[in-house]
Amino acid sequence: TAKAMGKAVNIRATAHAQDFLPMSKRDILDFEGCTVAWQRALQSAGVSLSDLSFVETHDCFTIAELIEYEAMGLARRGEGAKLALEGYTAKDGKLPVNPSGGLKSKGHPIGATGVSMHVLTAMQLTGEAGGIQVPGAKLGGIFNMGGAAVANYVSILDRIR
Repeated sequence: TAKAMGKAVNIRATAHAQDFLPMSKRDILDFEGCTVAWQRALQSAGVSLSDLSFVETHDCFTIAELIEYEAMGLARRGEGAKLALEGYTAKDGKLPVNPSGGLKSKGHPIGATGVSMHVLTAMQLTGEAGGIQVPGAKLGGIFNMGGAAVANYVSILDRIR
């Protein structure tokens, strides 16, 4: 039915990576699980970051979003903030990140974050995101995490035409 209505979205790839729960066993400023999850999902989908139209990422705290830029490969370590300051991740930037406003704009609904990110990505891909629409969105990336980057999940969605 969704395909007949022009609203079908495909989950092209998903990936998951766990990291150590005790922060004493890892560098908390290096989200290694996030890196691994992104690498796995992109490889499974047969795409690269540059193929994505936008990303919805887990911005539980501003610093987490900036570290996620670094972990996903958009910026070198310690340089995630430059992307935001230079407009790279703005809605009209090279790779829009959180055109929805992110989790904090929704009150960071713990437990519902992943569902919300997938629904908003589907809306983008079907052209139904209204004022937050990324023009021509064809391929969306989603990163969600649990804990301090302990459980890391990436989904790559595209539209079925």
